[in-house]
Amino acid sequence: MASGVVGIHSVEQLNNLTSEHKYVILDFWADWCPPCKAIAPFFANLAQRHSKAKHLAFGKVDVEELPDISQAYGITAMPTFLIFENGEPVGVSIDNINEVCSSGAVVSDGRIAMIRGADPKSLTVVVDALSALAAVSPTSTSILPTYQPTYLPT
Repeated sequence: MASGVVGIHSVEQLNNLTSEHKYVILDFWADWCPPCKAIAPFFANLAQRHSKAKHLAFGKVDVEELPDISQAYGITAMPTFLIFENGEPVGVSIDNINEVCSSGAVVSDGRIAMIRGADPKSLTVVVDALSALAAVSPTSTSILPTYQPTYLPT
């Protein structure tokens, strides 16, 4: 897989991406959404730096093009970023979660379940965590462990 963001245009493409990679971060966006356009280059840069074949992939789902996928995952705001492990949506445990993430991070059971809005701080923390996990244990089948970020955004 080439590094970068993969455009998702069908359920089959989504299933292929999430089954071929240990971790996937999906950006649910809309063409008419200014915050989506603002965060897109940042997300693309993260994808360029962190994509790793079979281990970590980045995808974009246009909510207008694929409303069924958006509804299936409960997407109600754009942009929204979801994290997948082994094809299933998961939360990411991060130490000091309230200190290192912004208000866009939706926390459930002590894990970042999703990021709502153009939130580069929380997105960076999640991507750094997944990148580190993919590098350490790319084939592990355990749930995501707690991660202490080495990058603490201001």
